[in-house]
Amino acid sequence: MKPIRLFAWLVLVTLVTAACGSGTANTTVTSSTSTTTTSSTSTTSTIPPSTSTTPPPVTQDVEVFFATGDGSNCAEVTGFTRSVAADLDPLTTALDLLVLGPSAEEISSGAGSFFSAETDGAIRHVRTSEDELVVDFRDVRVALSNASTSCGSESLLAQLNGTVFQFDSIERVRYELEGSCDQFFNWLQRECVEYTRLGPEPADLSTNERALGSGCTPDGDVLGDGRWFGFVVEAEEAGVGFDLACWFGGSAAADAAAEDGEESPPPNDYYIRNVNDQLRSIDVWESAFVTWLPTADPADTRTSPYAEWLAEWPARSYRPGIWIEIENGVIVHIDEQYVP
Repeated sequence: MKPIRLFAWLVLVTLVTAACGSGTANTTVTSSTSTTTTSSTSTTSTIPPSTSTTPPPVTQDVEVFFATGDGSNCAEVTGFTRSVAADLDPLTTALDLLVLGPSAEEISSGAGSFFSAETDGAIRHVRTSEDELVVDFRDVRVALSNASTSCGSESLLAQLNGTVFQFDSIERVRYELEGSCDQFFNWLQRECVEYTRLGPEPADLSTNERALGSGCTPDGDVLGDGRWFGFVVEAEEAGVGFDLACWFGGSAAADAAAEDGEESPPPNDYYIRNVNDQLRSIDVWESAFVTWLPTADPADTRTSPYAEWLAEWPARSYRPGIWIEIENGVIVHIDEQYVP
């Protein structure tokens, strides 16, 4: 009986050992398969990045500042938000909207202004140089007659400064009328100044820079777009030979005359300085017109196509100075200047 029991015990040990060996092999394979499968699954399930882009905005917001309040503070203004096309220059657009005046909705919200549809397009040029801005107005003195009062001018300037200084890039601004800071502020019964974010400062301008129109000391030989004073020396179908001069008015006229050793203030409140005899050839637009004086009597003023004026020009004994308006490099309008 003992040999049989020994044999049975040996068989049992063998079976247990085999079972343990088989289990170890299965665990190792399962672990390896699990790792490989996880790695493979992670790689094949990666989502590619999106290629879609956000479309650019079609509008932008600017603020236009109008007078508000009960009138006790002449400089009180409030900004009113306008949405404009995103491709427009925000600064010039805001100024163009300002001179168009408040909308009916803004008026109902308390906005007021001297600007209205009557002054639409009142700005001739907007020029920037680094952080300085120059805003040049057409002659809007008739349409904005009430702006020349003490309170009216304060309100006008507050609306302009509020609209301009919303733009962080602007640190200084000068306002002009027909190219002249003196003329703008003479109209408002003030002295020519430039505005910073801290308030007004005296404008550091030479006498020639105070000439009316676009000035009389341009950079280079070519006159840019603008309004220039001078004399016609030659005239033909294609264009004119133009002698640029300086036309001064008001305090600038007195200062220029004094500098030149002439009577100051000059008679009739204007002074002409012409010390440069350079002749500039300027093309005339085919549809240009001329406002001219056949005689020295301003009551005889005429407006004619350039060709008609040209036909009369050679035989004329009275040839006053002229203002030329240049757009896109050509003369579009000639306006003869009456002097007493």
